[in-house]
Amino acid sequence: MFERYLADYRYFALFENQRGMSDIGNAKGLYRSIGAHDEQKYVGHGVWTQSRGLAETGDRNSYEDYREVSAAELEWLRQVADDRAPAKHEPRDGFEGGGFAVFRHEADMIDLRSAYAVVDELLPEHRYALPLAPFERDSLAGIVALLAARRRAEQVDGHHYFAEFEKLSEVADIGRAHALIRCPSSGDGEWETYLQEGAWVRGKEPRDRVVLPVGRDDLERTIRGREIAGARYFDVWHGLATKNGYYVHDLVRRTGSVDETPDDLGWRHTDVLGRLEPGWWVVEFSERHFRIARDVAAMTGRSRAFRSRAHDYRAVFRRGDDIHDLGNVLFLAKRLPNPYELEYELWTPDGWQPTSNLLLEYTTLPISEEEFQRLAASHPGEPKTDDLKP
Repeated sequence: MFERYLADYRYFALFENQRGMSDIGNAKGLYRSIGAHDEQKYVGHGVWTQSRGLAETGDRNSYEDYREVSAAELEWLRQVADDRAPAKHEPRDGFEGGGFAVFRHEADMIDLRSAYAVVDELLPEHRYALPLAPFERDSLAGIVALLAARRRAEQVDGHHYFAEFEKLSEVADIGRAHALIRCPSSGDGEWETYLQEGAWVRGKEPRDRVVLPVGRDDLERTIRGREIAGARYFDVWHGLATKNGYYVHDLVRRTGSVDETPDDLGWRHTDVLGRLEPGWWVVEFSERHFRIARDVAAMTGRSRAFRSRAHDYRAVFRRGDDIHDLGNVLFLAKRLPNPYELEYELWTPDGWQPTSNLLLEYTTLPISEEEFQRLAASHPGEPKTDDLKP
């Protein structure tokens, strides 16, 4: 239940296809992952390199697949990689300006993730260190903090607690956590999400999320962080209930004591967090994740509502965040009924004009006939050259 979130790494073997996965001898390589969206490939002699081998198995044209390996298979794959090629260490010339990774032993320096600290300046006791580039500092600091937390993880009053972050580079600062979750240390029972003082509600296992084990020392601080947050963001799922073929869930923004849910492009009050039913679950989002979910909800809601209309009018915006204010419209377009490819016409003072621009660099929002008429009256000019990207 929680063991995978306390282990240093999970190890996987990659295969050309599913048919040969029972025989470890068919494996193409050994990989390790510390969590969601992270993977490295073992190239031998203690060296791990960044990889996308596991992620690419999800590509449409890929037949490759992978599975977790046992301890014995792990050691066998290590030995195969070690025997395949001589030791080769990449030079780190030019890596500087991002502080230093500090190690306990010289032999550990072959693997950056074996560092026990990331520092700005070296002290006399830092005998073994490697300079870091700015782009790798925060991520490595997060990984070092995560591995250390996993090794000292403890149960607190019958539960394992985890702080949730948007990305690995945030993990070194517990103050950047956007959620707190827990599960029974017995391994039985549900995951729960911290809602408010004294209130835990059913949550979900954080399979694709970045979580840091939280011990007794940091638990109160993490709870306090949730309590004093200026705004919090939740996704409330009504179990497996569906409506019109879609699962039912509510996005909720909590600001102080006020809960609101998106209502088309605006907001309305909601009390859904006060009337949760058995079987429902709650996930707490980061602000960025919630913003994306709100944008998607507005787009899909309008696409469904306007599906049977005569004209597919679109308001065109520079960014997805802009769609909630029609005052941000750059220009207006109409999608043509071409079932094979995107095709648009643009609104101008002289009427509709064809365009070769597919508007892929923009965000297009379905709008009603009434909204189109109102926006057309307030946007009498043609799209500007700066608005139309090549």
